[in-house]
Amino acid sequence: MINSDKQEAPVIWFTGISGSGKSTLARKVMAELQRQHIPSEFLDGDVVREFFEGDLGYSPPERILNVKRIAFAASLLARHGITTVVANIAPYYEVRDFIRKKTARYLQIFCDASMAKVAERDVKGHYKKHQAGALQSLVGVDDAYDRPRSPDLTVDTDRQAVEESVQQVFELLRAKGVMR
Repeated sequence: MINSDKQEAPVIWFTGISGSGKSTLARKVMAELQRQHIPSEFLDGDVVREFFEGDLGYSPPERILNVKRIAFAASLLARHGITTVVANIAPYYEVRDFIRKKTARYLQIFCDASMAKVAERDVKGHYKKHQAGALQSLVGVDDAYDRPRSPDLTVDTDRQAVEESVQQVFELLRAKGVMR
């Protein structure tokens, strides 16, 4: 890991299955970081995937490669003093352990929601498509999602209002010296 004399900025990684609230919470955190004039950047897993023009599919090795791309970008930003907020499923222990190993100030936030709740929300239509047979390898359904072993924070987006989850995240970030 390359590190100069100054402390790296944190990488705040929201993980959870599709529809668990990762992007919603990440955007709220970004808004507060910007309000506090903290240099920050938001990396959304879907946006990064689109940037590479669909060169990766959704097999486990391809998912891992996509997450590693995001982790590399986040790590570079952090080394340059940019607090990086990531919303990405990062479904497997292996890849989250990789991120933790490669990132000096990695904060993992697990957005925990039941399959029933995310299927009800179905923000992107993934669950409906899967049920109709038009989508395969949906993480948490027929592709694994390894529940984080030791996240820095678990937010119960199944039962909590968005603002309650956001407040928990802010408390963690204040405790870690990321924001006021």
